[in-house]
Amino acid sequence: MPDIYLKKFKHLSHFTGWLKGLPLDIPLDRPVVLKPNLVYPISWKSGVVSDVRLVGMLIEHLRELGVRSITMAEGPGLGVDAAEAFIQSGFSALSREMNVPLIDLNKAKRYSVKWYDGELQLPEIFRDAYYINLPKLKTHLNTLVTLSLKNQKGLLAHTDKKIFHRNGLHRPVAELLSAVRPDLTILDGFLALEGDGPLAGGRKVKLGAIVIGTDPVAVDSAGCRLMGIDPMEVEHLKLACEMGLGSVEPVIIGDQLKDCARIFKRPEMELLRIMGLHNQRTPLACSMCGGAAREGLISSAKKPGKWVRNLMPVLWQMAFGRINFVYGREASLPKDRQKVIAVGDCTRHLKDDPGVIWVEGCPPSPEMLVVAFGKLRKRRKCV
Repeated sequence: MPDIYLKKFKHLSHFTGWLKGLPLDIPLDRPVVLKPNLVYPISWKSGVVSDVRLVGMLIEHLRELGVRSITMAEGPGLGVDAAEAFIQSGFSALSREMNVPLIDLNKAKRYSVKWYDGELQLPEIFRDAYYINLPKLKTHLNTLVTLSLKNQKGLLAHTDKKIFHRNGLHRPVAELLSAVRPDLTILDGFLALEGDGPLAGGRKVKLGAIVIGTDPVAVDSAGCRLMGIDPMEVEHLKLACEMGLGSVEPVIIGDQLKDCARIFKRPEMELLRIMGLHNQRTPLACSMCGGAAREGLISSAKKPGKWVRNLMPVLWQMAFGRINFVYGREASLPKDRQKVIAVGDCTRHLKDDPGVIWVEGCPPSPEMLVVAFGKLRKRRKCV
């Protein structure tokens, strides 16, 4: 059984002292690549993306050890402007302040590896590096949790990310660990996310817990238990364990799970209802499509002078009727529907239904969703 390390902190400033006392055996003669979670343009204070303070302390520790080459690298989600994600998360500033390169993996040079579904294109920078995976502790609308195995999806090119969703996420995420494996995983649960994560639909939780280990399956199993979730409920962890890629029953050194854990609110994985707004997704749906719909609503609210004609139909329907957002491959039209907005290229098969407003894109931009909102006033009730 692999050993993993668990610590609960009142103040994140104590992280460095704890880190220095762990027998991590980080090599000094290899470049180190840090892979944070910067999936979306939002502040680290949200709990959605990696905590810039923790990564800064890690970089300082690596330099004190004598590591000569350190790089941060991330490939934000589909449709996300990487530069904006780096700025909003605080990592562009960290890169400048600490003189550590920050690379957009969506533009990275790649090499091919064979795996169960043919070939996969992985970033060249990880090939000979000591790879430290830095996931966040979050719930996820499609996979129940997103931890270190799921964080590796940021290594992929856009084409492969889409293939992962078409293949149902869980098996590809598990198989990815057999193609590229972190040397060290630091799971950040100091600020975590519960409910309808992995984006801003979730709710921030100050859990204060951090897990470190060399077996990402073991780290993720502890992460699940910190949230009150059995790791065998998470299909990609169950698959990874069955494939012999790691253990879900590690020896935990440090604080006890029972003293660090709490019961997290679970995501609404099939249907989310907010007043008269119904979000219906399939297991093959991408969280970025759901995020586009949400950001479209926020964009309308932030710019009432510009978007009032588009926002008002939404508010009216939410209060006095019903709007159905559907997204994901193999999506179907809900029963007893009224207004239907089908989001993303995966719902193309619904676009010719007379009761559907289809928004193309993979994912569509929030502005495209706003335009669709304005069309609601022109639609009659579907029967």
